[in-house]
Amino acid sequence: MALVSCPACDHRVSETAVACPSCGHPGAGGRHGVIPTLGRVAGTYVSANAFSELVLGSVMFVCVAAVLITLILAGR
Repeated sequence: MALVSCPACDHRVSETAVACPSCGHPGAGGRHGVIPTLGRVAGTYVSANAFSELVLGSVMFVCVAAVLITLILAGR
């Protein structure tokens, strides 16, 4: 496992890392994937935790909305 320099902060990062542990730069280890690509498209650094919280929040919102719609329609 080799160490490479992060393009944002020059911190030494494992080449298998998803993001730099120092600054959070996505794909600092040279890997390509959803999280680094999303970070580049959004113009910000997106960590794995933030991405998982976003997905979990969206799923919970849809579930709550489905329950509320069911309760409203059942009350007719």
